[in-house]
Amino acid sequence: MNKFKPLSGIFFVFILFCFCLNIELTNQINRINLFNPDIDLRHFDIVDTTLEMAPWYNPMLNGHYLIHQPSADFLLVKTTDTEFIAANATKLILMTLTSPINFILVCMVLFVGFTIIRKERKKISYQHQIAQLNNNANQLLVAFNLQPQHDNPSGLGNLSQSINNLNTHVANYLKQTQTSICQDKLTLLIDRHAYIEHIDRQINFTDEEQLKCALLFIDLDGFKQVNDSFGHSFGDEILVQVATRLANVLRHHKLSNINEANQLEQNLSRLGGDEFSIFIESVDTDNKVVDIAKHVLSELEKDFVLGNKIIKISASIGIAAYPESASTPQALLQLADVAMYRAKSDGKGIFKVYSPEMGNKMRRYHYLLEELRLAVACKDFYLSFQPIVHVEDCMIDYFEALTRWEHPIEGMISPAEFIPIAEESNLILELGDWIMHESCRQMAAWHNAGMRKVKISVNVSGVQLKHRSVYDWIMKNLKNTGLPSHSLMLEITESTFIKASKSMIEELERLRAEGVTIAIDDFGTGFSSLSTLADLPIDVIKIDRSFISQADKSPKYNDILNTISELGQKLGLKIVAEGVEEIEQFELVKRIGVSSVQGYLVSRPQSSINVGNKVLRKNTANLSAAGTSAWEIES
Repeated sequence: MNKFKPLSGIFFVFILFCFCLNIELTNQINRINLFNPDIDLRHFDIVDTTLEMAPWYNPMLNGHYLIHQPSADFLLVKTTDTEFIAANATKLILMTLTSPINFILVCMVLFVGFTIIRKERKKISYQHQIAQLNNNANQLLVAFNLQPQHDNPSGLGNLSQSINNLNTHVANYLKQTQTSICQDKLTLLIDRHAYIEHIDRQINFTDEEQLKCALLFIDLDGFKQVNDSFGHSFGDEILVQVATRLANVLRHHKLSNINEANQLEQNLSRLGGDEFSIFIESVDTDNKVVDIAKHVLSELEKDFVLGNKIIKISASIGIAAYPESASTPQALLQLADVAMYRAKSDGKGIFKVYSPEMGNKMRRYHYLLEELRLAVACKDFYLSFQPIVHVEDCMIDYFEALTRWEHPIEGMISPAEFIPIAEESNLILELGDWIMHESCRQMAAWHNAGMRKVKISVNVSGVQLKHRSVYDWIMKNLKNTGLPSHSLMLEITESTFIKASKSMIEELERLRAEGVTIAIDDFGTGFSSLSTLADLPIDVIKIDRSFISQADKSPKYNDILNTISELGQKLGLKIVAEGVEEIEQFELVKRIGVSSVQGYLVSRPQSSINVGNKVLRKNTANLSAAGTSAWEIES
């Protein structure tokens, strides 16, 4: 029916126009001057003339009478007693149509008709556009796997419903996207970036309110062992349970802060790996942070049940406060991390609050790390050699190669300070390559000069053993320097042996078969079992200096030394005592059966020039005959 509305409007306008013409025609008839020669008037006898009413389908002549004549039709104008006065209908209609008022009427009719037509065309165009929009909306709904609307495919109601569905879907999609971007996929906690942004917003608010904040940096202890022992699926489940327990801690202490946009907890984050963090927005009491840290430790020390297995882990926590410790989120997190590492180094399963002393240590660490990188690249190291002698005749058994670093500004930096940094940063790999090559090269020169029964002892780090094929590495250095394999001894700490893999033990066995001597260093500090000791590929036991220094003060340490000496003799191992600095200590280790000693009493580490002067030049005859020489102990 809608498509006939324009026609009905036009028909209505046409009827209205004809009606107006009819009125104007009547007015024209009333205004006719009977004596006007321009008007064709005729007089008809009433008796002989027949009047006819204008036909119904002619609205313009409606209500008027016509007199039909062969020449034309005449329109009744006036009636007298005897005759009808009529005017030529054609001329009268033309006169009506050409009148000024009719011209205005025609213009109005045309304007109204044009307006109606234009309006209808616009309406049709709008309907077409709405239908097209409905079609596009339905296509979008199908693309988003939504049900398209079919009630009125071209109606506004249908389009409105489709737009509402799309708006709802887009809003849900944006929410899910925002959540996905800032959420850890495993634990469903916010990630590091979203966490730092939240802390930054809270710190800005705290500045205004002059409140105190704090941050807990939580790192799981023993988590790597869980992954290695049970697999990563177990490790993932542990992380999920940890996140749940930490969330419970937040609710218990009323620390929750839910983001309205994504409904995620903002004060708890998984930073990565097995690291988590809790942000405390307001520290209103002195013990609040400590209580929360203790609660976290208590929760994480509880058993973790995974299937039929019960797993125990703990956590180390570092605490940093705002604004005492730092003024930015990144710095706050970093300093809490520093405090956490102090907690780990002090025994694990505890918490530590950041202090400036920790910061100084960390800055020192990073400073030395950068300087160490440059020193390794430039080979700014040199070797010193400390002799180890037999207790009976002070004949040289071997020299231990010791690395020295003289910094251009700091001066001499102790190996106890830079070697751990080199191991943590893996710089020990490149530095260790240089140490091994230089040690073998120097010993090859001494061997060729007559020290055929003297060995060179080189400390090997556990990091090197993990990243190097130790057999290939050692044999390559021996070949490049020309040093016989029986002139090399490797010193490996007891703690490294405890963690050694089966393949590593097999490679050390191959080296022993080639003639390389293997020594266990710092014996007594790594808690190795006797069964482990019996299975290790070792030839020498070096007793840690802590036992030597305490032996003459404590009967228990004395008994331990005797036991180690007897154990070594029964296992066929050479026993070397480290850290002998007094004559009483020398007599003690000699009395209990220790074969060789090392320490400042015998000699401090010497340069290669001093070793050459003292051994090669002064004892040439003895050296050529015995392949070694007595080391002169200076009083």
